Amino acid sequence: METTTRTDDRASGREAPPPTLRTACLLWLVAIGAGVVESVIGAAGVIAGEGFGPGLVANIALRTVVYGGATLLVLRLYQGRGWARIALAALLGCIGLATLVVPLVGWFAADGDVGAALAAAGGADLAYYTVRGVHIAAVLGAMVAMFLPSSGAHLRRR
Repeated sequence: METTTRTDDRASGREAPPPTLRTACLLWLVAIGAGVVESVIGAAGVIAGEGFGPGLVANIALRTVVYGGATLLVLRLYQGRGWARIALAALLGCIGLATLVVPLVGWFAADGDVGAALAAAGGADLAYYTVRGVHIAAVLGAMVAMFLPSSGAHLRRR
């Protein structure tokens, strides 16, 4: 039995992205999915506590635009658009990651107690913390994978 590696997209005649770039795209989609799940958990908490108000509607609308735009950037990266790598790195890898990490760093700087937080956490809190961890890990992994030499070489050939 012969095993072959697909190096081109038969339908379009284009070279398929290398495994490193495919991995980066998958990790970006995991990060986006995690962001959506975090948003749903957060919105459910707001609805339970305050109800469905205009502030929540605006937040959902903004997140829909952000996640939709991020998904389009990932698709462009998969298609070999080098500018999409720069946009993803700047928007999601720097700004987006900062929005995930800075509050956490601030909490630790203010003597946040992990043990106490976990002991007081309910199911939704634990789910949120888990998804946030996946989100951060996926962003970091995607950033590394899309800047590996084989990813860069593929994007330069495009």
